[in-house]
Amino acid sequence: MKQMHSNQNDSDTQAAIIKVPMRKIYQLSISAFVLLLLSVLILSCSNKKKGIDESTSLNAIKTSELTNEATASIQNYEIVPNEKVCMVNDRFMGVPQIAIDVNGVTYYGCCDNCVEKLQKNLDDVRFGTNPLNKIKVDKALAIIVQDKSKGSVYYFSSKEEANTFINKLGV
Repeated sequence: MKQMHSNQNDSDTQAAIIKVPMRKIYQLSISAFVLLLLSVLILSCSNKKKGIDESTSLNAIKTSELTNEATASIQNYEIVPNEKVCMVNDRFMGVPQIAIDVNGVTYYGCCDNCVEKLQKNLDDVRFGTNPLNKIKVDKALAIIVQDKSKGSVYYFSSKEEANTFINKLGV
């Protein structure tokens, strides 16, 4: 009988041993589930904030791009010295051109062909058109603005008109 009793104690001990780990596993599972829920909650809150931050950042980038475009547009145009412009080709050449005296007024050209055209005023080459008001401007007396992206030039009667033109392009 003692053996039975001993076996019964063993089975009770085994049952008690089995119950304890199951309880711990259950508690750990609940703890892990609660942690998982908290993590999801925290991450979802940070994603909402991130979405707002990204939206704000995108708006700042767009504003910055517009400002940069306007600045680039203004920087794309500049008043240049007349002697560095071929007044026949209406191009900024970057180096002094051939000075051509016509009745005491100096024009500039890049080659012998330009000299002849300016001296004879072929095709009314000594005059340019102001892009603001479409009035003819004597190129020798003009304020000249270069479009740096194209190398072409525009002629103005005054520095104020030239600056108005440059500023309009920046808007």
